[in-house]
Amino acid sequence: MKALVFQDNQLQLIEKPRPVPVADQVLIRVKWAGICNTDLEITRGYLGFNGVLGHEFMGIVHEDPAGQLQGQRVTGSINLPCGSCDACRQGRVNHCIKIKVIGIKARDGAFAEYMTLPRANIHRLPAEISDQEAVFIEPLAAGIEIVEKNHLKPTDRILVLGDGKLGLLTALALWAMGYHIHLAGKHQHKLKIVRQLEIPTFTAETISGNFDVVIDCTGSVSGLEMALDLVRAEGKIILKTTITKPIALDISKAAVNEITISGSRCGPFEPALRLLRRNKLPITALIDCVYPLEQGVKAFARASEKGVLKVLLKIF
Repeated sequence: MKALVFQDNQLQLIEKPRPVPVADQVLIRVKWAGICNTDLEITRGYLGFNGVLGHEFMGIVHEDPAGQLQGQRVTGSINLPCGSCDACRQGRVNHCIKIKVIGIKARDGAFAEYMTLPRANIHRLPAEISDQEAVFIEPLAAGIEIVEKNHLKPTDRILVLGDGKLGLLTALALWAMGYHIHLAGKHQHKLKIVRQLEIPTFTAETISGNFDVVIDCTGSVSGLEMALDLVRAEGKIILKTTITKPIALDISKAAVNEITISGSRCGPFEPALRLLRRNKLPITALIDCVYPLEQGVKAFARASEKGVLKVLLKIF
């Protein structure tokens, strides 16, 4: 099978043997996959991953040894915990000390014609969600995780920093859950996507502080510094950004103003599926372009350009 791999500091399309599912796994023929900022950061040295990239995807179950999911449209959650370490026994499976993450850590991902996943990670797609919309389930779930872990109040004034893919999807997810969302970014054509839902938008020249919650989705070293300027005293800053560069920052404001800073990562898929099924969100407006898997290296080059939103790979 064809697969887009990152190895020896090089991104390349290669031929690999098709994986074979074991008893608790299914074989998925990948149909669509999306390139996200984490994929780009990996090619710049983040996490030291080598293997098949990709973790945002949908496909068709090609083979199920148990015969339960054959032919089903599916997506899949990305974390594969060991199930036996202290974190797993305590129910904190996303922080398993032996965790594998598809396309990110110790497990091949979705930028290939076929992939295997444990049956427990599989989520069937309802008919109301299109194939291309399904690619966005994973980042939508990451937006939902913000609420789950930080107990945000419906009355909070929430600012999402960054109008890239993650920032837009986070704003859309929280808006669909009824939160009082604002979005700050640099590009009017991106901000326009959420303005149709009457989400207030700002640029650096028009934004001012005193938000209850600031969510950093900028993907930049300056994101936390901006968040510290824009959050109120005793407010919350939530970091969604992952970057390879170190940050030199005076965080005395966090101590003086008693600001809570927390990280946020992967989220639950089932609520994301319900959210997308029940709301007409302008998800596909985030798609910049589509490339076949054979042009995966070219697709990464496009996704790396400034101002570009979601680049999709059409696998079959």
